[in-house]
Amino acid sequence: MTKIKNFKIEYIVYLYIILCPILDIASYLFRNAFDTQISVSTFLRPIIPIVLAIYIFIKANKKNKLILIGIAAVYLIYGVVHLLVTNTFITGCSYGDSKQELQYVINYTFLVFNLVVFYYLFKNSNVLNLQIAILVMCAIYIVSIYLAILTGTSSYTYAEEQIGYKGWIESGNSLSAILCISTFLILPLIKNKKYRIPTIIILILIGVYLVALIGTRVGLIGFFLAVAVFVAIEVIFSKNKVAIVGLIILAIGVITVGLVGSNTLKRRAQMDESQYQIIDEATGEVGNMTGDMLKIKNDILNGTLQTGFMSEAQQEAVLDLYNFAVKHNLAGNDTRTQQLVYNFYLVLEQKSILGIIFGNGFETNFREMIMENELASLLFNFGIIGFALYAGPFLAILIYSLFNVIKKLKSKQKLNTSYLMSIAGLGLIFTLSYLSGYIFFNSSLIAVISVVSMIIIKNFEFLEKTKVD
Repeated sequence: MTKIKNFKIEYIVYLYIILCPILDIASYLFRNAFDTQISVSTFLRPIIPIVLAIYIFIKANKKNKLILIGIAAVYLIYGVVHLLVTNTFITGCSYGDSKQELQYVINYTFLVFNLVVFYYLFKNSNVLNLQIAILVMCAIYIVSIYLAILTGTSSYTYAEEQIGYKGWIESGNSLSAILCISTFLILPLIKNKKYRIPTIIILILIGVYLVALIGTRVGLIGFFLAVAVFVAIEVIFSKNKVAIVGLIILAIGVITVGLVGSNTLKRRAQMDESQYQIIDEATGEVGNMTGDMLKIKNDILNGTLQTGFMSEAQQEAVLDLYNFAVKHNLAGNDTRTQQLVYNFYLVLEQKSILGIIFGNGFETNFREMIMENELASLLFNFGIIGFALYAGPFLAILIYSLFNVIKKLKSKQKLNTSYLMSIAGLGLIFTLSYLSGYIFFNSSLIAVISVVSMIIIKNFEFLEKTKVD
């Protein structure tokens, strides 16, 4: 991009990435201090991308301006129609209304908005500084977390059980995802002598935290997976001694778990025990659904469910879920599976073409049945069009990149580590979106996902061989 009095516009993007942990901390402190769902970071975070978008639009030629306007129009029209359609599905049990639904439409649209901004700014620029910005971001996250733990001010990842530490951050699962996916981005910096030492130090701090302290499966499995993929890539494609560094980091993680244990394993043990504490009052036996859902099921069967609390389709979906749960002996605290099954049956019971195309609403269900499985939610709750608009661009990047890798392997072209690690990182993003959730929605992860996507795109053949305007 052009310079403005020796100042590159990309520097603003680096600032935007580095500010993510600071804004997350500010959001957590603000919400806990004032007991509100709205924080100052909600208004501050979009400012930089909006300013960059305005700059891009002003600098763009007529053709690109029309493209940008067209993209904006498509997402705006979908958002309006989605809200109108989902408003018809709101019942007494709905966890939110159109205002809450709008927040998800805005966040998912903001995800694609960021991708477009990153593309226009970095399609002809070096992406190394994006990785360095991610490294600095991770340093701020991990230092703040250890500071919170050492000062006794860290919040618990699982508050009721008081297991795991997540510092001054709102969500432990989102924090795990941020650090795990970022690990895929910063591991290749080990190959750069200039950044090797700080990268190794930060990776060790992240590794110890994710495998021993945070208490999430995402953190424990994700970190080991990232380092293992890096070692495999170095052994197969580079065949140099950098793989040894990765093996040492893996060993440190394993030793940490062996010496101090893991909050993740403690959490799993508690979950296994707690499933037997959920009793179905109708049968007196261990239940196969959550306690609240068992009560709703019994009220439906007894005819005592409050009028207007659930639609007929929702009631039928609850009974469908119950029959499925009993048949397959689901654990009562396996809420993610229950959510997926319930929402699947709900779409079938609603028999709504508009609901299938534009979505039946993320916030229109009973709170325990709101899907944590984000990838499935994008399809069921935001419809075929919503899935195509929000997940489609990133799915296309992932699929194209896999074909690109196969093509380069056949022609014996060199594959760089950052490219391969980013592809693996994007694959993990989709995996976590399905298994864990709230990946594409999280504001800080949006920036990380944009970096992952941009590193992949930069290695596409059409950008390597042609200069894009």
